[in-house]
Amino acid sequence: MLAASWADQLIAAFGSVGAVLAGSAQRLRAVLDGDERAVALLVAQRRTILWVLRERVVRRPIIATRHDLIRYLHHRMAHDGEESIRVFFVNGRRELLAEEVLAHGGPDAVAIEPRRVIVRALELAATGIVLIHNHPSGDPSPSIADRRFTRRLALAGDCLGIRLHDHLIVARDGYQRIEVVGVPLA
Repeated sequence: MLAASWADQLIAAFGSVGAVLAGSAQRLRAVLDGDERAVALLVAQRRTILWVLRERVVRRPIIATRHDLIRYLHHRMAHDGEESIRVFFVNGRRELLAEEVLAHGGPDAVAIEPRRVIVRALELAATGIVLIHNHPSGDPSPSIADRRFTRRLALAGDCLGIRLHDHLIVARDGYQRIEVVGVPLA
């Protein structure tokens, strides 16, 4: 019965299973009256789910619109309370070289310069990148700043032989791909 009680408390506090799994240990503790066993189980469960989802993504070439990748990113980022920028650095066959979070922001913005992404790609000898960021508001619609950043990044990368394969925005209400007119996105 204890597990059922925990489940009811968590859903009432967070609103959804995804939000529970994305919840911080501190907030989980507060809802569960400091029960460290329950918090540890939830944290372990989330990490396990993310590893299982990630395994399906990195076993083969990364294609940003592939269902497995979108599902992984949604579970990884959609319920975060702050914006962050995650980058998949890939080789010429779109195989993963590295997955990194390059910036964290606030609830409605994150700042990063395209050169930081490009410098890291050069350090890894990546020939391509897939950029992902989240919108904590729940709405995946790209802002003007999102579109401007994507265009600048695509142009900078193109000059150095680093292809921007995709820029995705994930949110609770879905995801969107940012299209850039006049810049070759794979």
